[in-house]
Amino acid sequence: MMLFMPCHAGHKIAPAKRVSLMRHIRNAYPEQLTNPEKKMRKTFSQFGYNLYEFPLPIFPITKFIRPDKFGQQSYGVPNRRKEKNGALYTCRGGFIDFSHMRAAADWTVYLAFKILSDKDNVDLPQEAGILKLHFSHAEELNEEDIVNMAQKIAFERLVWHEVASWHYHAPYHFISEQSSAFTPEDLYSNFLGTEIGKRIALRILNKREPLSYSQIATEEIQKMITSLSPVQSKKDSKHAYDVVDLNKQRKLPRKEQNKDVWYDSKIVFHDQRYVFKRYMNTGPEIGPWLIPEPEKAGCPCEQDPEVLHVPQSASTGKSYYDYYTFTITPDSNMFYDYKRHKELHPAFSAFTTNHFGQIVRHIHQQMEGVLLPGFDKRNDQNPTIFYTNAKKVFLK
Repeated sequence: MMLFMPCHAGHKIAPAKRVSLMRHIRNAYPEQLTNPEKKMRKTFSQFGYNLYEFPLPIFPITKFIRPDKFGQQSYGVPNRRKEKNGALYTCRGGFIDFSHMRAAADWTVYLAFKILSDKDNVDLPQEAGILKLHFSHAEELNEEDIVNMAQKIAFERLVWHEVASWHYHAPYHFISEQSSAFTPEDLYSNFLGTEIGKRIALRILNKREPLSYSQIATEEIQKMITSLSPVQSKKDSKHAYDVVDLNKQRKLPRKEQNKDVWYDSKIVFHDQRYVFKRYMNTGPEIGPWLIPEPEKAGCPCEQDPEVLHVPQSASTGKSYYDYYTFTITPDSNMFYDYKRHKELHPAFSAFTTNHFGQIVRHIHQQMEGVLLPGFDKRNDQNPTIFYTNAKKVFLK
């Protein structure tokens, strides 16, 4: 993948240049210094399609993206008429959730500009707890280092969203969101968005084009998705889902069935077991899950996946964790139903994201108890035969 490289890669930013960069950002892109979460991208792009919230097959869930019509990226006030969100299958990047990808791009640009603004402490918008950033010696870093570090932090912030989603429950949250936590496309879509955000930020910092954020971001999204070889139609994205839908496969003659399935559209959406395969790899290499039998979605039989890499070290040779501390203090309501005086999840205390692996393993144990062992592995095991109390959709 081509990236826009700083003219002085390897050298820290001179104070005069930092002032010039910040003047450019404040004059041309002031909105990108404001909360990227004020725009809530709510879509029905959950993993799979022909999904239903009730046992009766009414009001199906899942919205698809046309591969030739992504719409315009927006930041701040939602513009649902211009910005398109939903699911798209790509031959090299698997399923892409556009709402996740777009949010990740915004987060990366926001954080890059915040780091450049020379602030030592940044309080991020709260989600399921208090999120605080502390930077030290960031003046040692060049533009690319700063944007890479912003990308890494943005990804951690979005991994936290997946962790929080597993813990959302009533009355703390309107509905449970366990059915949407760590689904097969989530983390790859998130990190792909940070890659796009990195391109946007470096382009703004180095090219000084007379273009809006929306124009630059829209162009970079188009280029990135094109590089991943998107399928030709919404119907092809549906065919890709069909290949990994247990309900669809069990209706085929036995010899034609694909056994490497990830979800069951016959289980109602609010039963978190409808997606019985989840993706929990947080790096440093993030690879997509590509469907078996890709030709059924119009992809070549053999296609190399686009593996992405989470930044680890700056050009100084130091770990990025030497330059920032990201502390997350969970809301105790994630773990307890105080009205019923009942613990719903094993609790964990405040942590810094250099220990995120321990938290993910903690969540993995909980998910294994619900989805059964092997839920994060690609294989031909069908755990739904043990889901004896799963709620089913009639007439499917």
